[in-house]
Amino acid sequence: MRQLGSVMAVGMVLALAACERTPETPSADAEAAVPAPAADTAPAAPATAAPGTVTQGPARLDGYGPVALGSTLDEVRAAWKTPLQGDVADDYCHALRPEGAQAEDVIFMIEGKRLVRYDVRNDRIVAPGGGKVGMSLGQLQTLYPDRGDLTPHKYDEQGHNLRVRPATEGGALVNFEINGDGNVTAWRVGKTPQVDYVEGCS
Repeated sequence: MRQLGSVMAVGMVLALAACERTPETPSADAEAAVPAPAADTAPAAPATAAPGTVTQGPARLDGYGPVALGSTLDEVRAAWKTPLQGDVADDYCHALRPEGAQAEDVIFMIEGKRLVRYDVRNDRIVAPGGGKVGMSLGQLQTLYPDRGDLTPHKYDEQGHNLRVRPATEGGALVNFEINGDGNVTAWRVGKTPQVDYVEGCS
């Protein structure tokens, strides 16, 4: 019995010692052996424009690109920065064109040494409100349902002009030239009376 009691006492001591042991911490070598989680290296998706976003072009009711209707000749040349073809020797009507890639994009009308109108004859430039060369009369009337006045063309018996009145008094007009097939061949922006010069500066 004495031996059995001694054995039980030793067992209790060992059990208590086991309960008081602190958990072992992994060694530095063990931590190094565990692979780190892989970083997310997938490239971020590129930002995209919202569907239906309309890009604003250079044509506006108050001007074209960096130049504004009503600007003086010096202001036009300074704002455009690159040379403009054409001479303005007096206060009569004169035409200026950009040089280089934009030479066929726009014609500036200068009268009284001020910018009074600009003309576009290609389908690369969109008019204020969305019209452009190549559109049909029906498409224009959809874009300009309230302020578009249809008038006969001066030289084309089958043609017309769609003259879009300004939303506010004294604002610029848009005048679309439409051929006998019912398609836009040119358009211009300006104030009266210059916007109604059929022959331009001729």
